[in-house]
Amino acid sequence: MGGDYILKSGDREKLLRSVRISQALHAQGFDSPLPLLTRTGKEYFQDRETFVLTRRLRGNPLSKADRFGPSRVIFGEQYGRSIARLHKALKAIQEDIPSAEVDLYKRVTEWALPSVKRQNTERNIGLDETFFSDVMRGFGELHDKLPRQLIHRDPNPSNILFHNDTVTGFIDFDLSETNIRLWDVCYCATGILSESTDGEDEGHEKWLEILGGILRGYDLEGRLTPEEKHAVFYVICSILIICIAYFEGREMHKDLAEANRRMLGFVVRKKEQIDSLVSSRMI
Repeated sequence: MGGDYILKSGDREKLLRSVRISQALHAQGFDSPLPLLTRTGKEYFQDRETFVLTRRLRGNPLSKADRFGPSRVIFGEQYGRSIARLHKALKAIQEDIPSAEVDLYKRVTEWALPSVKRQNTERNIGLDETFFSDVMRGFGELHDKLPRQLIHRDPNPSNILFHNDTVTGFIDFDLSETNIRLWDVCYCATGILSESTDGEDEGHEKWLEILGGILRGYDLEGRLTPEEKHAVFYVICSILIICIAYFEGREMHKDLAEANRRMLGFVVRKKEQIDSLVSSRMI
């Protein structure tokens, strides 16, 4: 649709939920992709598929060079602050937005973890068996204490827009759901980790600094609870475990399963540093 417009198609319910969220966020002063009305005054066009046309928001995703550059910690804090502000807005409108209720602990332990445990043996991921019991015990003790609300669900770096080095908005709310809010914080961080392709040295070590910035930014704007701070490692692992199980079951995405296995191994090895980031960088 050219540079000024975006035409989306897909599941009608998801598209319309995304429209409702955009409208609600716009009413609260956020820059949101509002739908252009059809000639009949509708927000979407229905044929064999559902179509929604919106104007493109100002800004672009931050480049990888900037995310891992000299200002990486500052940009990390901006990611964290912007997600916290988004959560405040989403919490204010969640009663008006129907969304799926997700139990992350159950999804991980009953579906994804058994698959990754099997792969640990078959594909030699290198995880100690105590890791799996630690996730089930440690995350289990914290999960029900973590704040829940309507979340974005997919705030990877390509869905967060910057203009003049400042976050201007979020796009693609199609997957929004009610879940622990820490998911969005950690999902942004794991999305950036997936781009640290310089091996497990420079790129991954820079990511630890970026993660610290994201956590600090969110805490400054939205205040993480003590339980959320203790759960950061478990939620990051949960995201990677879900991705590994999901992609391993799809022949076309075996390479993504392998990439997530490598990331999980790195995160597990850096558990002490991640826990230290939470305790040392929070206010």
